[in-house]
Order: sequence, then structure tokens, then C-alpha cells
Amino acid sequence: MKNGVKSSSCKYQVHLDAMRLICLSLLLTSACASSQGVPKELRGVEPVLVWPLPPEDPKIQYSRSIATPEDLGITKSFFGKIVEFVFGKSEERIRQPYGVSADGEGRLYIADSALRIIHVFDLRGQKYSSIRGAGRREFQFPLGVAVDREGKLYVSDAEAQSIIAFDRAGKVIWAITEGLKRPAGLAFNPKNNLLYVVDVVRHEVLVYDTQGKLSFSFGGRGAENGRLNFPTNVAIDREGTVYVTDALNFRVQIFEPDGAFRKSFGRLGDAVGDLPRPKGIGVDSEGHIYLVEGLYDVVNVFDREGRLLLTFGSAGEGRGEFWLATGLFVDSKDQIYVADSYNSRVQVFQFLRDAR
Repeated sequence: MKNGVKSSSCKYQVHLDAMRLICLSLLLTSACASSQGVPKELRGVEPVLVWPLPPEDPKIQYSRSIATPEDLGITKSFFGKIVEFVFGKSEERIRQPYGVSADGEGRLYIADSALRIIHVFDLRGQKYSSIRGAGRREFQFPLGVAVDREGKLYVSDAEAQSIIAFDRAGKVIWAITEGLKRPAGLAFNPKNNLLYVVDVVRHEVLVYDTQGKLSFSFGGRGAENGRLNFPTNVAIDREGTVYVTDALNFRVQIFEPDGAFRKSFGRLGDAVGDLPRPKGIGVDSEGHIYLVEGLYDVVNVFDREGRLLLTFGSAGEGRGEFWLATGLFVDSKDQIYVADSYNSRVQVFQFLRDAR
């Protein structure tokens, strides 16, 4: 009886193992067939990420994330590798970005307040470089970056209380070292050829010519129209209109190029579109206003009247997600660059102008 049970059990186990092998074979065959049915160039491709979600027409599309030169296809030359081998590897990975700007010739500038450098990504020239300060004096806390029509780069150093201008080669042209308390956001206005500098502690916007001479200023602390309370960032649209993030008044104020008040929008609250922690700001070719909302890790999009049109992004570490986002810049092609500070990267989105 016992031998019979043992024999029957062994036969059952053999049949069970055989069935497992057949199932495993079928699964592998199915997986291979499925993989072979997908074109090689599409395997592993992540799905397109857009806002709003279907069935609505998409308006914003995620493009890419930038943390290293390799993310833009920029690789070191043979000579560069030799230099790195001899002198050691330089820091090229973004650590804590704030200000972002781009010129019309394929160069992207990112202020990294943790590394105390400006990352320069040259897409056309397929080169990467960095600017560490003015001569032998390194940056202390770079925040804002802006580029003028001639390719000059302007950098605000909040701790050093200065604005420094560089030529295309990264050499210092001039520096403003007096009259500033905590310069932060910068924007260049091509309509009047002036540089707009937000000073957080002075509660003002100071406006300089391309030689570093003060032309005028506007603002001053207060809650009335035209007054500012710890402003942080500034943007200029195609017509030369000035947009200022008035952080502790929880609003955006809009000014004429000469500093005359035009309008404002925003309020403190916890509803969608409210501005408890407004930060980086930018404007696209159709006048849509993009504003980083730091408390909720999203970007809010408003029309010229301050009406909320769309919100994109969310808290997290994945594509299209933010962790303490800060600066924002919109280039001439309506690409939206968001400094995703604690994720140590800049994320790029595209406004889909032709989407209807």
C-alpha cells in the first residue's frame, strides 16, 4: 500500500513538472513574439506625456530632462578625456538649479546655487563648459541668469550682492557691486535694451543699461498696486511688458517697460490657481503666463487677464514631476524650461501652438 502511494505520487510530480515546463515555454514564446512584433526603435520608448489628458486637445508636452551634458548628446572629445584623466573629473552634473536662460543660438545657461557655477550647454557646438565667477573670485550664490541680443550673459550673485556681465567666451566685462542687497531674478528686455534685476530685500526692480549703469527703478515695499513684498523673479514678453513674481503679496504684477503699473492677479489660498508660493515666471509667444507654484510642485498657466487656463506637473521624481521647482524660462520656440531644484535637473516642456 505504501509503495503504491509512493509510486502514484512520483508520477503526479512528473506530470506537474512537465506542465510547468510547457506553461513556461508558452510564456517565453508569447513574450518573444510580442517583442518581435514591436519595431526595434520603439522598444522601451516611454509614452508621450501631455497636458491636458485626452480626449482634450494637448497644449503642453514633456520633451526631456537635463541633468548632464550627455542628456543633450554632448560627449567629451578625446582631448577632453585626456585632460580629465590628468587633472581629474570636473563637476558637470546639475545639483541645485535656480535661474535658467537660453539664447537664440543653441546655448542653455543654468545657475547652480549648490555648485556655485553657471552650466553652459552649447547644443550647436556640442560643447559643455562652466563659469565659476569673476576672475579669481568665485560665485557665492548665483541665482539669476539672462542673455541679451549680443550674447552677453548676466548673472546675479545673491550673497555677493552683485551683477556680473560676461562676454560669449565667459570673460568678465563689468560688475555691479554697489547698491544691491539681494539680487535674484533677471530678465533682458530687447525692446529697450535694458536689464531688469529683482532685488528681494530692497523690494524693488532695478533697471540697468548694457554697460551696468542704473537707468531707473520701481516698486518699494507695500501691498498697494505697484508696490512689492519680497519679489523674486521677473520675465519679459515679446512686447516688452514686465511680469514680476510678488512672492509675499502672493500675486503677479504686470508693468510697462518704464515701470508703470498695469495690472495684477493672484491671491493667497489653497484652491487650484492660488499662489501661496509663487516662483519662476515666463511668457510664451501667445501671451500665456507660466508660473511655478512651489508649494504644490506644479506650473500654473494663466491668460493675460490672470485667468487660470491649465496646470501641469505634480510632486515627485518622475517625468513631468517636480521637487521644489524654482526658476522658469520660455524661449523663442516656446520651449518651457523648469529648474527642478531638488531633483537636480532642468525639465523641458513644449507649448503646442498648433494644437486646437
